[in-house]
Amino acid sequence: MKRQLWYCWIFLGLFTSLSVKAQDDYVVNQSKFIQKFNPSYFGVNQLNKVGVMYNALKINDFTTLDNKYVFGSIAFQNLNFSLGFDVSSFSMGDTGLTSTQVNMSYVYKIQFDNETFFLPSITLGLGSSNINVQNLIFEDQLDTTTGFINTETLDPLAPQIAGVNYFDLSASFLIHSEDFIAGLSLRHLNKPNTSFNQDEPFEKPIRINVQGGYEFNINPYEQRYLPRYSFLFLYGNFSKYGDSMYMSLNQDFQLGEFSLGFTQQAALVETFGLNNIGLTLGLALENFDFGVNYNFPLRSPGQVYSPSVFELSVVFDFSIYRRNNRGLYKRLQIDNYY
Repeated sequence: MKRQLWYCWIFLGLFTSLSVKAQDDYVVNQSKFIQKFNPSYFGVNQLNKVGVMYNALKINDFTTLDNKYVFGSIAFQNLNFSLGFDVSSFSMGDTGLTSTQVNMSYVYKIQFDNETFFLPSITLGLGSSNINVQNLIFEDQLDTTTGFINTETLDPLAPQIAGVNYFDLSASFLIHSEDFIAGLSLRHLNKPNTSFNQDEPFEKPIRINVQGGYEFNINPYEQRYLPRYSFLFLYGNFSKYGDSMYMSLNQDFQLGEFSLGFTQQAALVETFGLNNIGLTLGLALENFDFGVNYNFPLRSPGQVYSPSVFELSVVFDFSIYRRNNRGLYKRLQIDNYY
C-alpha cells in the first residue's frame, strides 16, 4: 500500500514534465517526423501528406506509456503557403493520466535562389491534461489498522486535479535545399500554465529546438552493389527545455525502397541521464511509407535510464506524380515548388 501511495504522488509531481518528454523526445525516428519538433517542415517541398505514428514506452513490467500521433499537411502553391495540423495523445494507463494537444501551423514559402528556400511558420495549439482520480490512492484512504483501502477520499487536492486546459503558441523557421536543412523552433512562447492545482501554477518554460541535416548520394556512379537510388541522410536535433537539455542524432540509409537507420539520444535532466540507442526500418510502396522502429533499453542506476520504445508509423503522400517518380526516394527535394 505504501508503494502505491508513493507511485501516486511521484506520478502527480512529474506528470507535467514527463508528458512533454514522452510526446516529444521519446520518438525513435525523429528524422521522419521533423515537423513534431519544427512545424516549418510541414511546408518542405509543398507536399500534401497525412501520417500516423504509435509508440509504446515501457517503463517496467507494470507501466507502459502510450503515445499516438496524427498529422496532415496541405499546400496552397499559388499563394506560397502551407497549412499543417497534428494531434498528439499521451496516456499512462496505471494512473489514468492523459494529455492531448492539437496544433495548427501556417508555413510561408520564401525563395532565396533557384535551390534554397526559407520557411517561417507560426503554430497555435490547444492542450488538455486529465487524470482519473479514482486510480489514485490518497493518504486518508489507507486504514493502517485493518490494512484496507477506502474507496473515497476527503483530500482537498482530489477535486482539483481532474483536468487542465491551456493555449500554446510557437514559432519556427527552416532553410533548406536539395542537400541540406537547418532550422530553429521556439515552443511555448506564452508559457502556458499546465498545473492541476491553480493555487500553485506551473508554467511551461520556452523550449528551444535547433535542427540540422545533410543528405548524401552514396551511389552517384550507379554501382551495382547498391540500388540505383541510394542516399544517406544525417540529421540532428538539439533541445533546451528549462534546465534540461536533449540531443538526438539519426543516420538514415535509403537503399531503393528499403531504409535502415540508427538513432542515438542523450539527455541531461539535472543529474539524471537518458541515453538511447535505436534501430529504424522502413519500406516505401508507391505512395506509402511504412516504418518500424525500436529503442533498446539501457539502465545504470543513478546515471542512465533509457526505457524500451516500440514504434510504428505510416505516411501517405497524395502527390499524383509520386507513383511514377517513386524510384528517387530522396528525403530532401524541391521539385514540387515549381
